[in-house]
Amino acid sequence: MKKNWSRLLIISLGMVALSACGTNNENEGATSEATNSESMVSESAVSETTSSQEVDSTIEEPEEVSLQEKYNKMYTDGSAQYDAGKYDEAAGTIGVLLQNDLSEYNEIETKATTLKEQITLAQAEEAKASEATALIENSAYKTERTSDLAAAEFAEATGKDIKTVSDDEISSWLSDKEAATAESSNATTEATPEEEMTTVLDAVVSITGISPEDNQFYATKTNEQTYTVEIRHSHEVDGVGISNMVGMFEYNLSTKELKKMDPLTGEYSVVTE
Repeated sequence: MKKNWSRLLIISLGMVALSACGTNNENEGATSEATNSESMVSESAVSETTSSQEVDSTIEEPEEVSLQEKYNKMYTDGSAQYDAGKYDEAAGTIGVLLQNDLSEYNEIETKATTLKEQITLAQAEEAKASEATALIENSAYKTERTSDLAAAEFAEATGKDIKTVSDDEISSWLSDKEAATAESSNATTEATPEEEMTTVLDAVVSITGISPEDNQFYATKTNEQTYTVEIRHSHEVDGVGISNMVGMFEYNLSTKELKKMDPLTGEYSVVTE
């Protein structure tokens, strides 16, 4: 589904034939050779049959094992993020895990559900203690105020905290940013900044499968070929707005490669469709 991103600018076993020829004087040798050959054929057939069975068995098992490993890793990652106090990232990871059909993985589902509840409580307590919560709730720029990318950009440009400034200041900053982007773009390029941004965001959605309707996207051009895209999911807990980090990504326009950041190490790894 396309989204209007304008606001962001953003084998079968074979038969083996044997032939033996010779005189009566050569029967013993021929018999011996035939026996040896039959033995070799028999061993070969057994070997190939066994190999085929092994291949067949490896075809059936990996999908089940791989799914369990995948889900276990997601749970482990989310748990590690929670332990590190990265509640938004942990909530995003566990939220994505629970979106899968875990009916055959009851233990994982139970652990993930319990962890989600713990994360949510921690987020709510943290949000209530934040003086910026009320301001963010009433702001027209919630995406920008809860984005790590936007916060870093805003601080570099103004020296201020985007969570605590007025909407007017954010509006002015966004206008200046859009004007600078338009001015630096080459008029002879095939795509406008808006079109390029749309291409990037559509690619991220296509590769990750993350819905643009249920999440907030914030993207910025890091260099000539790279965009950094932050995806968050907002929800309420006890009347308090919570913004979960779904993922921080880098998209390369030349290679069309998407990478996702590990929030604990800061390292990026390639995402496959």
